[in-house]
Amino acid sequence: MLQDHLLEEHAGPAAETEPALVLANAQVVTAADSFRGAVTLQAGKIAEVTDGGAIPSGAIDCQGELLLPGLVDLHTDHCERHAVPRPGVQWDPLEAAIAHDAQVAAAGITTVFDSLVVGLRDADQTRRDLLGQIMAAVEKGETLGLFRSQHFLHLRCEVTDPTLLDQVEPHMDHPLLRLVSIMEHTVGQRQFPDAEKYREILIKLFHVPPEQVDERFRRDAEASRTFAPTYRAAICRMAHARGIPVAAHDDETLEHVEEAAHLGMALSEFPTTLVAAEAARECGMATIMGAPNVVKGGSQTGNVSAVALVKAGLLDILASDYVPVSMLSATLRLTGDDIGLTLPQAVKMASLAPAKAAGLDDRGEIAVGKRADLLRVRLVEGHPVVRTVYAAGDRVA
Repeated sequence: MLQDHLLEEHAGPAAETEPALVLANAQVVTAADSFRGAVTLQAGKIAEVTDGGAIPSGAIDCQGELLLPGLVDLHTDHCERHAVPRPGVQWDPLEAAIAHDAQVAAAGITTVFDSLVVGLRDADQTRRDLLGQIMAAVEKGETLGLFRSQHFLHLRCEVTDPTLLDQVEPHMDHPLLRLVSIMEHTVGQRQFPDAEKYREILIKLFHVPPEQVDERFRRDAEASRTFAPTYRAAICRMAHARGIPVAAHDDETLEHVEEAAHLGMALSEFPTTLVAAEAARECGMATIMGAPNVVKGGSQTGNVSAVALVKAGLLDILASDYVPVSMLSATLRLTGDDIGLTLPQAVKMASLAPAKAAGLDDRGEIAVGKRADLLRVRLVEGHPVVRTVYAAGDRVA
């Protein structure tokens, strides 16, 4: 399969005679520990991890800076934002994907799930067609080796769109599709329990004429009743038949979570309340929150904060959401005295935990035999500065 072929391509050269690269005198952060040591990269994988500050001849001196595993981002809208940089403006999809890739690599993200919306209720056909164009561009970038980081696809399915199933079914066998999430943006629930706040967002961000908002609310509520339960179950069946994990999005209540668990969803993406996050943990679902929520100190729409979930022991995974650089910043903020995670605990949320959730067992930690995805980070007045990034042993930033 092309999926397996692409994974092999990104595993780096297989020749055992390839020269080794040693990153020495670094503060190495593994899944369980943090120590002064060295990491040896060879043939695209981590060949050795040692402790101590010795700098062998020919090694790169990391000067005591952090050496972290490459970050794994399960949810970013960033590629779409490059493809449509302004309302009504569409950029060449391949150029957009390449520009997006450069930014995520520079942010230390070596595996990224480009998150694309399926089910744009008010979109014209041109905007709907862009979905397939972006997916084709990402596949071309992967196939031709144009990217620094490795890219997979995450389809975000809006179950209030009457045409959703017709839109999503042609893409379910795409070789890069590794994650599906199910969204329902209806006023009075989930992300938007406050009708007036949602009204403001529709007018300011989505440019809905004010006189049309109430009709939009009515139409969405009717679509939720008519289509959402059937489409939610149908998307889960499609994904499960292909071994693709499914995430619930913006769950608010115990009932939302119980329905998601009953349908076999393995991830709870951006739960909006503590109740939903607690229920997800009880149901064995891994919880994802946006890193900007950590960096900005709370939810943009007034829902539960990521930090509150961390303090309650309910957060498993960080995702960049819409700001690639937020993943690293959020990871380090979680180690502050007011939150108190250890560096390995925080780093795991942005690397090993998302890798495992996506079934990528070859990466996500600094350990012998794993993919040589690493980033060297200097702290400057508390701010992380990415110095170098390696993907499958190659320097990419």
